[in-house]
Amino acid sequence: MLSRIQRYVFKEVFLAAFLALVILVFILSAGNAMRDQLLQFMEGQFNFKFVVELFGLLLPYALKFALPPAVLTGVLLGLGRLSADTEITAMRATGFSLKHVAIPIILMSMVLAAGAYYVTGFAAPEARTRYKQKLAKTAMENPLFFFKPQSFVTDFPGHLLYIGDYDGENLRDFWVWSTMDSSSRVDEKGRIRQILRFDSGTIRYEEDTQTLILEPQNLRVEVNDRDDPEFFQGNYHPGMAASTTLRLSLGERGEVLSSRRKASMLTATELMEIEKDLSSKPTLSDQEKRRLLSVQLEIQNQASMACSVIALAMMGVPLAIKRGRRETMINAVWAVGLAMGYYLLSICVGLVEDKPEYKPEWLIWLPNLLFFVVGFIQLKRIE
Repeated sequence: MLSRIQRYVFKEVFLAAFLALVILVFILSAGNAMRDQLLQFMEGQFNFKFVVELFGLLLPYALKFALPPAVLTGVLLGLGRLSADTEITAMRATGFSLKHVAIPIILMSMVLAAGAYYVTGFAAPEARTRYKQKLAKTAMENPLFFFKPQSFVTDFPGHLLYIGDYDGENLRDFWVWSTMDSSSRVDEKGRIRQILRFDSGTIRYEEDTQTLILEPQNLRVEVNDRDDPEFFQGNYHPGMAASTTLRLSLGERGEVLSSRRKASMLTATELMEIEKDLSSKPTLSDQEKRRLLSVQLEIQNQASMACSVIALAMMGVPLAIKRGRRETMINAVWAVGLAMGYYLLSICVGLVEDKPEYKPEWLIWLPNLLFFVVGFIQLKRIE
């Protein structure tokens, strides 16, 4: 049972952490929403209700990244104020050790870490999947929503599209890089088989076949060598086409959008089932080995992300007491700096994620271990 002083410390830190969490979640969600939906909303393609629904589906995903730095910010703000007002000194003068001050914060971080694991391992992947499926459904209903000026489209298997600009059905500066050969088979190595470009043209949607019909004007075509597409000195044919029609299956695009789920979009239960299934096989292909490694990495990443709440809280306790500043802005800057340092370490560890000999599924815990150990040592020193 926490003492009255410990409940007081808990309240100070928790309120600051909650306010920081609200702000960070809003910033991260708004940033993703603006990137994905602002253009369509401003052009009247998305209504307000639809944007709000998508924004709601982004909240768990934003919460996943916002919770660890929010807890760290709460520790620095809450304990920083108590230390600056000499309340920590008064507590110690009455025989209240720093260990007792840290206990409510560590307990709070452990409870929040459990919540963070639920968000990271279940709520965020499910919300992200629903987000993608909702966009896919919208794409099926009105495919032109997802053709953004000066952007690449990669959702059509075997094709990479680029659109300079468009106005309704009129396209300008349109490029198509195709990895499909003359028999409509996708190149196994992903090599470009032909390039098509036209300065202007039209696009329309054929509802019966769920197909986009592109009718370019003054089409320029470059067909690479059939046996070695990357050898431009070989059987390479640049030329012009008087008129042609390009057909892109939207049904296939919608199916790909709704079913393409990376490991980061799978729940912890789904990941464990996939790992169990792959691990039970006597032999694995190279593709299955890569799949198993990515699944194991994501399982550990979900747990590590949740435990980062505890590691950052442990780092923040001695720092807040030692610095003893009540300035909100300075403490926020320190929180952002430490959180960035943590994520930078995580990115560095991620550089070896495709090298199983380095055990990346265990290296992913290194930032947590480092922050926890350093925080514990610093707390013992100022005790």
